[in-house]
Amino acid sequence: MLDPKNTLADAALQVVGSRWRINHFTYLDEDTGFVYLSAPVVANIRTAGSLQKGVAQVRGEALDIPSLKHVIDRDEGIIANPKAVGFEVFNQMLGDESIIKLAFVRDPVERFAAVYRNHFSISVKHGPQRVKLFAELGMPLEENLSMLDLAELLTEEEGLVDLIPHLVPQRKLIAFDLLDYSFIGRHESWDEDYPRISMEIFGCETPVFDPVKALNIDPEGANLHTLVDEDTRAELEEVYAEDYDMIAEIEELFPDGFAAE
Repeated sequence: MLDPKNTLADAALQVVGSRWRINHFTYLDEDTGFVYLSAPVVANIRTAGSLQKGVAQVRGEALDIPSLKHVIDRDEGIIANPKAVGFEVFNQMLGDESIIKLAFVRDPVERFAAVYRNHFSISVKHGPQRVKLFAELGMPLEENLSMLDLAELLTEEEGLVDLIPHLVPQRKLIAFDLLDYSFIGRHESWDEDYPRISMEIFGCETPVFDPVKALNIDPEGANLHTLVDEDTRAELEEVYAEDYDMIAEIEELFPDGFAAE
């Protein structure tokens, strides 16, 4: 039960984990009326970029997205975050039934495989997430931490899963148990799901953003098809059990993406 002294926005911040995280991963627009809470490597770049294109279209503005920074950095883009509008406005939007609250979720093992390849494998030795993780573990960057090694560490080291947003369970990042969502789609069926919620938000067809086609990068690992062995999968199913439970609940509560009446 929420502390009556806390606002919904305060409670969301506590669940997500920090003010930086909620500002970095939340996209909102007062005029069109939506709040999007994203989880990294869960169709987040496609969704945030496409929402920017939709907002630009309904405003009659030209929009160019020449880099990933223009999707992620709110100073470069045209969509606000809680800091930009103020937490009082953010709180009002979270509690307003007319505001569309949306999120996307992804199979946790597939998400982890993409995160590992893009952020923790030896091929990205000096990547910022890898550097932070290895510093926490006291390991040299030259060491080749396998996918199974990392999965086992997440089960063994208390609190490690919360160190870096890319490893945090989706259930926490989108504050699933706290917010009254209008729509929760799937990463795996984004091409079908996003146009439906976009139509609900903007009332018309709007362009979509594909970082692979537009920027020749794949930050979500959408096109990675990494095999995950049984031992690694077993470890991850334990680490992300709450995400698998959440997805089962979503299938019942959001049968077509939209909240059941």
